[in-house]
Amino acid sequence: MIEPFWQSLLLMGLGLLIVYISYKYDLEPLLLIPIGFFMFAVNLPHSPLAEPGGLMDQLFGALIRSELLPLLIFIGIGAMMDFGPLMANPSYMLLAIISQLGIFLAFLIAIAAGFDINGAASVAAIGTADGPTSIYIASKLKPELVGPVSMAAYSYVSIVPLIIPPLVRALVSKRELSVQTRAQSEVSLSTKLVFPFAVILVAGLLAPLSVPLLGFLLFGYFLRENGRTGTLKEAAEKILAPTATIFVGMLIGASMKANVFFATQTLLAFAIGLAAFVLNIAAGLLAGKVIHLFDSTFNPAIGAAGNSAFPMAARVVHKFVQKREPGTFILLATLSANAAGQLASVFAGTFLLQGVLSGGKDPVMLAAVSFGKSFLAMIALILVFSVMKRWK
Repeated sequence: MIEPFWQSLLLMGLGLLIVYISYKYDLEPLLLIPIGFFMFAVNLPHSPLAEPGGLMDQLFGALIRSELLPLLIFIGIGAMMDFGPLMANPSYMLLAIISQLGIFLAFLIAIAAGFDINGAASVAAIGTADGPTSIYIASKLKPELVGPVSMAAYSYVSIVPLIIPPLVRALVSKRELSVQTRAQSEVSLSTKLVFPFAVILVAGLLAPLSVPLLGFLLFGYFLRENGRTGTLKEAAEKILAPTATIFVGMLIGASMKANVFFATQTLLAFAIGLAAFVLNIAAGLLAGKVIHLFDSTFNPAIGAAGNSAFPMAARVVHKFVQKREPGTFILLATLSANAAGQLASVFAGTFLLQGVLSGGKDPVMLAAVSFGKSFLAMIALILVFSVMKRWK
């Protein structure tokens, strides 16, 4: 067993390492540098920042556990997102929900590893590849896991460029990588303006707990697209989101105290969270290969972008394919799959959350029903958008 002093020393070193790697390799520096900095500061011997009930604990409760900051970040993310490719190619939502299978498999792995239902669902939320969604779910089910879960989610999103290429290389053949997939790109302004309300309506009817996440995300998107709120869009993107990100990074880093980080549950959460990421990407690639069997013009590598981590996953897949097959251009298709993954991850996570809060006790049944409901929700959206994209 590592003595407490050495635990703190190791975390101070880890904090410095996170800052260095993030700076050196430009890996999510806006988030990982504040995390690493405050991980270092909070683990100094006798640091006032580590006091129970102190400043950082109070801020954590007011801003993270309250779900305020994660939701504010979603407004900024929405203001930066382009759902146009997804609206033009709604069938990609089917690929995206299959790319969330790792969440449910990770939930079952966490149960087998000894987590209770609430803890297992919180750990599985790392697989949404989306920090705000992970925080939202963990804060409702297992507040003491919010720090480890959110740090794992953001850390793994930052290393998506390291996770995706080996999986694509292992599961997709050279011939499949060379397939040119053409995706539609144009949708009308009226479609773009109705899109947020249609998604929120479906979410409200099928998955009410997803409405805060999707509502804030799509509010940001509506600010971007309506042409009348440019000032608000700029504020959301350039003021609100960065400010909220600073506080999220600070508070996640400050929550990583030695007694928390080296707990067996925390280390298991990191391991299972990574498994969720890998399983999600593998599921998307395998689904892509199945689609390719029926449609020879579909490049299976697109499946690796079906998780969230928007837009990094889309760009990583496209760059990898172009490096291996320079004549293949699939960016529009990967962006469609990646935008679908943003919605699918919220549905998958919140359906699992709803199942746990409703008192479900059988983990296998809970996972199966939650995935089934997520699948049906995405089918509903496909039908709605297949009609909407025809609007002028």
